[in-house]
Amino acid sequence: MVQELRFDENIQFAVEVSAQQVALRPLLGGHELHVPLSISVPKFIKAGRILALETDLYGFGTVPGQRSQLARYTTSLAYTEKILIHRLHLSFPLTSLQIHAVEEARKGDISFQVDLRATLPQADGYPGSTQATDRFTIAKSRWEDQLAQLGPSAAYEMAVPYPLGDPERDKVGRTLREAQRLLTAGESLSAILQIRRALEWIQQNCGWDKPGQGKRPRDCSQSERWWRILDSLYSQTSGALHDDEITRDFDYSHAEAETLLAMTAALLRNVPGKQAA
Repeated sequence: MVQELRFDENIQFAVEVSAQQVALRPLLGGHELHVPLSISVPKFIKAGRILALETDLYGFGTVPGQRSQLARYTTSLAYTEKILIHRLHLSFPLTSLQIHAVEEARKGDISFQVDLRATLPQADGYPGSTQATDRFTIAKSRWEDQLAQLGPSAAYEMAVPYPLGDPERDKVGRTLREAQRLLTAGESLSAILQIRRALEWIQQNCGWDKPGQGKRPRDCSQSERWWRILDSLYSQTSGALHDDEITRDFDYSHAEAETLLAMTAALLRNVPGKQAA
């Protein structure tokens, strides 16, 4: 739908989102919503030749009519009145968490809204335009095709402890982040190897009591029960990397590797840091 950025009765810029060309694209470490914008310029010399744009992208959650800001993008257009319609591309960065949030709220087609504001840096006496708002919808089938093309780059992000001022825990945090990167790349076994390395560090630094041989689980102390959880996780990761009579048929799925990563990251939170040691 055509909207107007109005400065006064003589200076109006007509803007319109090309909804059929909106595209969701992968980026290094994230994604972007690529939004083409058409701009019709006025034939008014005092407006100058530069239009500075500030744009905000909004998505809609489960509450009807409630919008949430997703990203901001600023750009400028060097224009001439000899060309009646100019085209810009707005590139809104999005995280995987944001994509999952809007996807969770979607019930079919998906809608976004762009708010646009502008200034004329080369014109005197025009502090800024009125705001233009354009809401556009992407058809269900087209949106789902674009989601499918993202592949593993839109994987869930997991919180991994990454403390400041503690080099040792910083190191194991990096190990788990590497495991997360490998999972996103679809390399589950390599990710499990990194997870096992992190578990080895936890074994050496947790301070939990190892239960004696033959001690029943119900008789274990709190500390010993944490050790049993740790030991079970380590045993599971070892099964993915060995090829003996028992483990050679083990086949770990992507979901299982994600579970091992999440559980290991959770255990790491319980390991005392420098100040608590």
